[in-house]
Amino acid sequence: MGDLPDGAAYLAFDGDELRPGTAGGRRFMVDARCLEGTPVDGAYAHVCALPADTAVVAFDQPEVQQVRRDALAWWIPMLGDALVCLTTLALDESHYGGAITVTREPAPWSEDPFARMFPGTVVRTDLFCEVLPPPGPVLERYAGVAWPGGSF
Repeated sequence: MGDLPDGAAYLAFDGDELRPGTAGGRRFMVDARCLEGTPVDGAYAHVCALPADTAVVAFDQPEVQQVRRDALAWWIPMLGDALVCLTTLALDESHYGGAITVTREPAPWSEDPFARMFPGTVVRTDLFCEVLPPPGPVLERYAGVAWPGGSF
């Protein structure tokens, strides 16, 4: 990956832990708003990603589009006030590496639509900040930034 697009930040995942930046695991681009501001202490991050470099799907694949539609249609509303933030994990401008849903309390992770793409791992973390969910129905990504971040 070259320079980060505006609105993106790096996050590393080794299969067990999340770290800001690029060290200590597989590097992903996330919606930077999720890491800016006041972190929510002791949040639950459901990381639907794998540390292996082979776990990659094009963002334009119908199954990736569908999990984002499901997130907007029922996952985000089901989480309600427990939701802290949500971001896809971009590998580059066109490749999906997973997603993270962050909540204040345990959620029914077996229902997470993103787990249909890659299995989920629950990580307790103090990294993430509250970001209002997208108002929907926007599914398109902007300027190569992890969904739902970015702007025209």
